[in-house]
Amino acid sequence: MQSVARWCPLRVVAIPLCACLIGFAALAAASDGSVSGIPWNAATPLTWDLFRAPPPADAVNRTEAAAIHMTIRWHAQYSVVSNGGSSWTGHVQSVTVTNTMEPSLSWVVLGKADDRVLQHEQAHFDLNEVYRRKLEALLPCIQAQSVTKEGAIDALHAALHRRANEVLLQLQAAQAEYDAETGHGSNLSGQARWEAQIAAWLRNAASAP
Repeated sequence: MQSVARWCPLRVVAIPLCACLIGFAALAAASDGSVSGIPWNAATPLTWDLFRAPPPADAVNRTEAAAIHMTIRWHAQYSVVSNGGSSWTGHVQSVTVTNTMEPSLSWVVLGKADDRVLQHEQAHFDLNEVYRRKLEALLPCIQAQSVTKEGAIDALHAALHRRANEVLLQLQAAQAEYDAETGHGSNLSGQARWEAQIAAWLRNAASAP
């Protein structure tokens, strides 16, 4: 039985107040597997002192007041077992998924750092956490077979990436819908509905779309 561990950085999610932008980033994980940024923690909500990047030069002409820069990364450890010599099966043994925000890339326009804007950004971070939990629950269920050991490793690796990308596309859609239905935080009733929905999903991430 052979065990393989890989760090697989995924998407960076940058959320301005009035735009939902989700992009890809080729981020390198530290050699010791550590993760930079501030991890999501229910006991430590966001504060404006974590938004440390200078606003863009044209920020005064933009409609968004702030942008939070978030990253989801996952790490899977798996084993490959021979099936009597005719084939090999790769099984996931453990998965670690992190959801962090990067202060050095998050910004707020001077004079616009109010509680309403911060709560809207917090809910974006909370929504990211919902899908981090979905990944953490779904990835361990994946396995793959091949006639060779190397083929089983490659097939499992591909299946993990494929499933992770599916979940992150769901996250992208949810973030866009959140901004649309809350008016980027200006629709107070919509904001309240979404905060209640996100709180329910945090209790049961499997129920999120």
